[in-house]
Amino acid sequence: MTTYMDPVLFKAAEAGDIDPFENYQTCLNQLLTPDENTILHVYLGNQSSKPESTDFVVIILEMCPPLLFQANKKGEIPLHLAARFGHSNVVRVLIDRAKARPTDPESGVTEAKKMLRMTNEEQDTALHEAARSIQAQVVEILTKEDPEFSYSANVHGETPLYIAAASRDACIGLWTEERGKVVDEILGNSISVDYGGPNGRTALHAASRVGDDGRILRSIR
Repeated sequence: MTTYMDPVLFKAAEAGDIDPFENYQTCLNQLLTPDENTILHVYLGNQSSKPESTDFVVIILEMCPPLLFQANKKGEIPLHLAARFGHSNVVRVLIDRAKARPTDPESGVTEAKKMLRMTNEEQDTALHEAARSIQAQVVEILTKEDPEFSYSANVHGETPLYIAAASRDACIGLWTEERGKVVDEILGNSISVDYGGPNGRTALHAASRVGDDGRILRSIR
């Protein structure tokens, strides 16, 4: 049975205040916003700066482990939001929690890799989100955790590498240092990189448009 989050609990989740949830009688995974955001979605989506502490996430997952894989209406699990907003410490916690779960005996895929490969309604993985938001540290973590997986295109035909290569600086139209790091991490850590983009374009086409195709050319050679 779903219980909609009242304003008091919503504000507590935003602030990372654990107290109102410690004695909550209903299962925490049933406590949702109208968009089916859980406590973790609310917390991760409302941090104005990267949280230094992971205490709230750790405690909530101890209280309610199913929240680790629970998606909202958009199909986003907590890892999607942590990656989008650059919460690298939280990303590590989420991956470690998934690693602690037993491997699926049928597929042989670990729960951590299963989580890294999960897509939202746009078919974006957490790596797509991190690349789009130019979160180099998160991209490094994600690609090193699952280097053999070739991240395919989303519903718009965009792979993580294409997304990073196509991004422009809002002011001068040139690659920022952070954007270059994102591309380097994808190319350097992934064993099989998908260069694809929409309408027959590739990451190399995108990089050429913004004036820096050197990184991708070197990777091809």
